[in-house]
Amino acid sequence: MSKEYDYEEDFWKNERKELRKDRRIAQKTDRSKYKKTNQAASKVPRPVAGDTKQGRVISISGEGILVHFSGKNYSCSLKGALKKDRSRKKNLLVVGDFVDFLPLNETEGQIVQVQERSSLLERIDISGRKRQLLAANIDTVFITGSVVLPPLKPFLIDRYVIAAKKGNMEPVVLINKIDLLSSSPEEAAVFEEFLSAYKNLTIIPVSCKTGKGIDTVQSLMKKKTSVFSGQSGVGKSSLINKILGLNLPIGEIVYKGKHTTTKAHLIPIGATGFCIDTPGIRSFGLWDLSKQDVLARFSEIRELGLSCKFQNCLHVQEPGCAVKQALEEKTLSPLIYESYTKLLEECDQGRYYT
Repeated sequence: MSKEYDYEEDFWKNERKELRKDRRIAQKTDRSKYKKTNQAASKVPRPVAGDTKQGRVISISGEGILVHFSGKNYSCSLKGALKKDRSRKKNLLVVGDFVDFLPLNETEGQIVQVQERSSLLERIDISGRKRQLLAANIDTVFITGSVVLPPLKPFLIDRYVIAAKKGNMEPVVLINKIDLLSSSPEEAAVFEEFLSAYKNLTIIPVSCKTGKGIDTVQSLMKKKTSVFSGQSGVGKSSLINKILGLNLPIGEIVYKGKHTTTKAHLIPIGATGFCIDTPGIRSFGLWDLSKQDVLARFSEIRELGLSCKFQNCLHVQEPGCAVKQALEEKTLSPLIYESYTKLLEECDQGRYYT
């Protein structure tokens, strides 16, 4: 299993162990079955609606869930009822969530309710059976890629674009390290092909070294909550440091699952904006992907398909296909078509990994 979210799995695993231990102890010592009423339970203070506060989850780790409220951070646990959620979500909470919590003292609290989310970035976990929540209540997803080190991965970008739109967020593609193109003519040619093929997306070439594109990204982040996501080693933390003047930990180029950022955390920007830095990933599986989602992503293929011989043409092997004809006539980019067919095939096979 990929290690980028093991911190969260460890957290929930430990919580479940503690819950089972507490239940066994409670069952052994509970004598309420011999009484008409459970007097002990009636003495336990219950959260009162007026006592709860609404905060925002800024990080999740083995030490607890950190909730920000009115300039202070509270280390919180989950109310027992929330832990019993048996849905297909791999994690119940995610960075960016708004929660109702009960302050227990100056530094600790208990989360009693998760507020409805306006948007959600999610993927399918490595087992292929559960949703993995990555960030919530986001306005913009900065889909971060790079050139040369590591090389550009258009297919991974397509998956993020689909996830962003399905989750009610605006996708913006950042291509980092473009200063390296001058020493790599082959990669420069790939980059130009990518820009031509993906012209229907918002793409911003950036460089931490030269500062190119940084002002543009800064303007897009004002008064919004943004999340930086993408492949490991593309320089997400470096970009955030450059844009916000921070000093997040960064390292050398990261390969083979070793990540400088080990957990997602929410960073305040002034009084009204927020930014989330997420761990790098090696694959991005789309949760509940449908053929309609794939067609919605590739508008050029959808429009060409209106001229196909058959109304239900999937543009793979059908006769009289306008999409295949455009590909042969080189009016449709092979990059676009290859990504489309790969995603379509994965829909049929029930696997959604790059």
